[in-house]
Amino acid sequence: MNGSEVFTVIGSMFLSFLLGFVGMMLIGGKMSLNYLLVKMSRGRKVLIFGKTNFGWKSFVAKKENNSVKWKYDGKKITTYISSVDVSRFLRIDMVFVDADKPAGAITLKENEMYPTDFDPAVFNNILIRAVTRPTADADDIIKKLMFGALILLVLIGLGVVLIYSKLGELTGSAGVI
Repeated sequence: MNGSEVFTVIGSMFLSFLLGFVGMMLIGGKMSLNYLLVKMSRGRKVLIFGKTNFGWKSFVAKKENNSVKWKYDGKKITTYISSVDVSRFLRIDMVFVDADKPAGAITLKENEMYPTDFDPAVFNNILIRAVTRPTADADDIIKKLMFGALILLVLIGLGVVLIYSKLGELTGSAGVI
């Protein structure tokens, strides 16, 4: 493998990763990013579901001995937790907190997996957010189509450049100028 083939393979792998990440963010939104950050931390971080005035939101918190530190509305918050307050969600630790009273976690009752006003169908599967999103208006659809066309144009341009460079190598090795 020469240098251009290595560049082509690495470039296509990076482009595939980037397209997958953009697609995941379009479907899952902030919740999927927070989930990945907690999953990649390997136990050093906790997923927090905070009860706000506008519904439940997800946050990422750094786990310490008996507390978690996280940010809400630009303020650093420390929430004290016990082992009873920590639940499991898709193989990661999670804590329920009232964002207006963040000093302590919401304690769940015996055999309860989540608070009564928490809707698990929304958070149970990251892809369910695509179904529960509000319908898009015509301007939003046009913006997404233009963004998709721009990505497609960049991919086609990259393909043309790579093909042109390969043809240049072939003609150079054949002795044709």
